[in-house]
Amino acid sequence: MKIQLIDTHCHLYLDAFKQDIQEVIERSVYEGVEQFILPAIDSSEVENLLNLEKAWPENCFAMMGLHPCSVKENHLEELQIVKDWLARRNFVAIGEIGLDYYWDKTFAKEQQAAFHEQIEWALKYDRPIVIHSRNSTEDCISIVKEHQDGNLSGIFHCFSGDTDAAEKIIDLGFHMGIGGVLTYKNSGLAEVVKNIPLEYLVLETD
Repeated sequence: MKIQLIDTHCHLYLDAFKQDIQEVIERSVYEGVEQFILPAIDSSEVENLLNLEKAWPENCFAMMGLHPCSVKENHLEELQIVKDWLARRNFVAIGEIGLDYYWDKTFAKEQQAAFHEQIEWALKYDRPIVIHSRNSTEDCISIVKEHQDGNLSGIFHCFSGDTDAAEKIIDLGFHMGIGGVLTYKNSGLAEVVKNIPLEYLVLETD
């Protein structure tokens, strides 16, 4: 019996996949990966995101949100676009949202404000959130904790933290997305994962 899998985080709508996207999806479905959850980035990719979902409605499911790396000078305009889309139709989740302190901390405060606001939209529309937390796991945990009223759920995408962070995430009622980092010899994630109950883990390729 073939295992049926869901890729919980993949940007299959990006230009890199356009030439062979049909082959990619058909081959994946044949191998048992039957559904793909598509995280949003910003307004520049919304059309591509929604077109892929429309072309593969049984397999591809779109999120909506503003990626923290896209929080720049025009973040208020970008957030308004997200807000308008959320009012227009349902999305499987709000994401990917969160904080990224790895590439550039110039807009760290704006990232935090955008994260707070999008979490409130998730509560309003009863949607899970998918969190980008590169070099910012503790801050993301703290912000989620502020909003957790028992109704907030979601995934810490590309989890690469330690056992302590994993326990805090579990206490929040959230899941952890595990991808290629697990295979990095120096990541230590393979040891951490041993201590995380399977029901709190999801698979992703990103």
